[in-house]
Amino acid sequence: MKRYALKFVFSIFLLVGIVLANFSICPAADTTAEKIITKKDSYDGKQVSVKGTVSNLKFRTANVKDDYTTFVLVGGSGGRVNVFIWGNLKLKAGQKVQVTGVYRKVRKTSQRNYYNEIEASQVK
Repeated sequence: MKRYALKFVFSIFLLVGIVLANFSICPAADTTAEKIITKKDSYDGKQVSVKGTVSNLKFRTANVKDDYTTFVLVGGSGGRVNVFIWGNLKLKAGQKVQVTGVYRKVRKTSQRNYYNEIEASQVK
């Protein structure tokens, strides 16, 4: 019976190790909106941190009554990246922010596709 218990515990540790290995622990790459625009493929699916100015700010509610915020982040040289984040943030158009999240060339949902977007985990 001890042998079965040992195999079971080893299997659990192995499973947990595999799951944890799939989570990226690497820090977000500091970059600019302009660099993302010119090298979309190299940033696709990666954690990024980008500074810029808030433009085209919109507060919305999804079908399931979850609030979210979208805006365009304008970089210092005029590069533009779309930003999506859950919740209604206290932002104003023209405000300078730093956005951290995952950049995607195309983010697909069941209803439509969103292009050139950072799904933000943090906006400061």
